[in-house]
Amino acid sequence: MSDLPRLIENLLRCGVIDSVDHAAAKCRVRVGGLLTPPVPWIEGRAGLARTWWAPSVGEQVMLLCPGGDPARGVALRGLYTDAAGRPDGFSDSAHGAVYDDGAVVVYDPETHLLRATLPGGARVQIVAPGGIEVTGDTKITGKLHVTEDVTVDAKVTASVDVVSNGISLVKHPHKNVQTGPYLSGEPVAS
Repeated sequence: MSDLPRLIENLLRCGVIDSVDHAAAKCRVRVGGLLTPPVPWIEGRAGLARTWWAPSVGEQVMLLCPGGDPARGVALRGLYTDAAGRPDGFSDSAHGAVYDDGAVVVYDPETHLLRATLPGGARVQIVAPGGIEVTGDTKITGKLHVTEDVTVDAKVTASVDVVSNGISLVKHPHKNVQTGPYLSGEPVAS
């Protein structure tokens, strides 16, 4: 009976991540003077669908210890601290993530805006063997590099010159032009 208060007190303990073993998906948690052996952290999903977001050293966690035994504990993450508080610029309804390199991905249902802001040098890669479909107005600022065929099934309005294989798709000259019902020759590079 005398151990009961200590066991109850040891069920839930606040600590910080001391080290992370990514290969084993385990971390060591420091609680005051105590350093746990490697214990798992609680992840969003870990079944047929799985998520991965490893904790970072110094991140505050709640150590859940079955039977009061830290060696059997699991780290529950997601506790804001003064050092790592709520992300700046997120509305109350927003869902998103801020990464340590400065990247921000956020969706705000109030404004219906999905925004990804990446740091200099960052890239976006989408691999979709079945294709990608975009519905809605699309604006591209910067260069567009296409490595496969392009098929356009609509009227093209171009405010910039589009070049394919050295031939302008907007202002290209033709050779062998003849008036009347005849077709012109192939387009040539300007």
